[in-house]
Amino acid sequence: MKAYFYRDGYIRTSSKEFSLHNLSNKFVHLVNDAVQKYSEDYGKFEQANKLSYQDYQKYLTLNFPEKNIHVERDIIVQVKKIVTDSIRATFHLLDQNKRINSYELFGYDFMFDTKFKPYLIEVNSNPSLECSSTLLTKLFTQMLDNTFRIAVDPLFPPSSEGFSMKKSATGIELCPENRFDLIFDERIDG
Repeated sequence: MKAYFYRDGYIRTSSKEFSLHNLSNKFVHLVNDAVQKYSEDYGKFEQANKLSYQDYQKYLTLNFPEKNIHVERDIIVQVKKIVTDSIRATFHLLDQNKRINSYELFGYDFMFDTKFKPYLIEVNSNPSLECSSTLLTKLFTQMLDNTFRIAVDPLFPPSSEGFSMKKSATGIELCPENRFDLIFDERIDG
């Protein structure tokens, strides 16, 4: 068994400003789309209340310059470690039947404290891939293309002739690089 970490992701935001003085307002504390899409302010600040890591970096640089927070260096590295640790702790339970030529996609949800430390909330074995914004459409398209390159292409190599899944109808390459990092290999880490 092998596990991979996808380098790109997104930040969910709330429609209302965070406050511990207003614990009953679900638009302040629950950032999933099932709740946020009913807020009158949904999408007011970010399209579909989602930020790319790059846009989040711009926000941090603008609003917290004294902290010198870098998303990739200070946050995603910690997230990746937590994901890796969770796989190492549970790999023997993930595919108990040792099926060959199979794969599963997990969605990890985190929250951050005021010091930008990530905390794992949950792991979804059936993560939503609903494209509620252009950011998610691009992200999910590239992530799924990368997933198939790892899981399917070794079994059924793409033909050099005819139709290529790597290019859109406009001839633009959909996924120029694989954004997955190998974080666990049972033969080495198990």
